[in-house]
Amino acid sequence: MSLLTALLMGSLAAQAGSAAPAASNTQGALAAAAPQAAQEASLGCQRLRIALAPGLTAQVVARDWQSGEPHTEPPASLQLVGCDGHVLSQLPLSAPLAQLDPRPLRGAPHPTFLVSADFTQEAGSYNGPVTTAVEVVSNRLQVAMAHPVKANAEAEGKDKGKGKPLPIQLAQTLKAAWQRVEGPSADALLVVRSQPSGGDFRTTYSRYEVVGKAWRVTSRSEPGLWESEGDFPAVSSFPR
Repeated sequence: MSLLTALLMGSLAAQAGSAAPAASNTQGALAAAAPQAAQEASLGCQRLRIALAPGLTAQVVARDWQSGEPHTEPPASLQLVGCDGHVLSQLPLSAPLAQLDPRPLRGAPHPTFLVSADFTQEAGSYNGPVTTAVEVVSNRLQVAMAHPVKANAEAEGKDKGKGKPLPIQLAQTLKAAWQRVEGPSADALLVVRSQPSGGDFRTTYSRYEVVGKAWRVTSRSEPGLWESEGDFPAVSSFPR
């Protein structure tokens, strides 16, 4: 099990445990940003690039993305390439097919990019691409972390508190989806996820945003099932 796979499993379990009842639906002006897919992104004279296994190309990635087509090649990796062309840092991505959004997340404390690895299989409603927020800190690549915050703590007069930081990893499956939304000066990530609970389903709504100089994730949950065949939930469904 790779580092990113282990982080994802722990992140999803911890987020489910930290879900809380609904908060106020008052929201700022936000607009969904259409996803973009590339194999490289510029960072000044440096660049981020997806290193694919021999025989795989960007065209193959685009053709087979989310198709469930089996691939037995070694996993891809994300590389930070210095101004002189040398690889400064590398992060394994756990799947052969990978791509990145070349636009950095606005408002992040460090240059941060969304990097996706495709875990789609032919059958199953809980598999699909996993997108990780990766930041560049002192010429090193690392997974961005967010502090979980309870959505209802302020309404109950409690200390909102911050739990153990969770990796920012976003699943796209039949029962989970996410959107990048653009605010006036910063981006946020909205995530919806349904999981079995007591013989039924429970849906969790989470918002990742930068507060001060750190990422935080605020979540709430409610009974019911959401599936990606329907519309993405309204922005007002997500806590602040």
